[in-house]
Amino acid sequence: MTNIETIQTQITPLRKALIDHSLYQKLSSIEDIQAFMEQHVFAVWDFMSLLKALQQHLTCTHTPWVPNPNPLLSRFINEIVLGEESDLNEAGTPQSHFDMYLDAMEQVGANTDLIKRFIVEIKAGASVKDAAQNLQLKPAVQDFINFTFTVIDSNKPHLIASAFTFGREDLIPDMFLEIIKNEEAANQKTSYSKLTYYLKRHIELDGDEHGPLSLQMVQELCGHDVKKWDEVLAVAIQALEQRIKLWDSISKQLSEQLEPSF
Repeated sequence: MTNIETIQTQITPLRKALIDHSLYQKLSSIEDIQAFMEQHVFAVWDFMSLLKALQQHLTCTHTPWVPNPNPLLSRFINEIVLGEESDLNEAGTPQSHFDMYLDAMEQVGANTDLIKRFIVEIKAGASVKDAAQNLQLKPAVQDFINFTFTVIDSNKPHLIASAFTFGREDLIPDMFLEIIKNEEAANQKTSYSKLTYYLKRHIELDGDEHGPLSLQMVQELCGHDVKKWDEVLAVAIQALEQRIKLWDSISKQLSEQLEPSF
């Protein structure tokens, strides 16, 4: 069994907990989809920071330019950046997946005010932690993005790649298939073309291209270093646990919305 296969085996129970999470069964109306997207958008946003952190470590992003010692890793991450930061949307226009997600939120009637105010704070120089606290994001969302930036701040590419690959990118095809199924079942007579395109595009890229590339990236970064592989497993477990906590929080929110008020 390879190191990658060992990690995949170790995290199988956590992946199953996510794939079988009760949250998916609660996405039965457009209002549920709206509530989900309003929280999940922060995970879409901080995924881009994992991506750019990897690009900074695995390519040369400063001048004067110097060659990277491992051009294979440079190619891996640049291919993923191309697809995530400047993919073609449903109209054939270059757009980041984050911006596609915002457009999809607006099309389905989800509120984008909070994430847009968060971006404004970040652009103004606030730290991620301070911006999240200032806007009083839900505790699970704050914990989720704070964990992401703790990994980024480690400055260890193999740890960032672990969170990126096992906690996020490699999980998305399974996760979004469940969301598509429920979204289409709940809205058979209504077309949410931007959301549908975004979800299907992610499944196509992650399953066929980015997922395999990410696994190769982890393999290249760890090589035969046993300590690195152990650290990759630890971060993969933590990343998935954070995702489960976020799912638990959104699921609880949806349940509370269904409770009658007296």
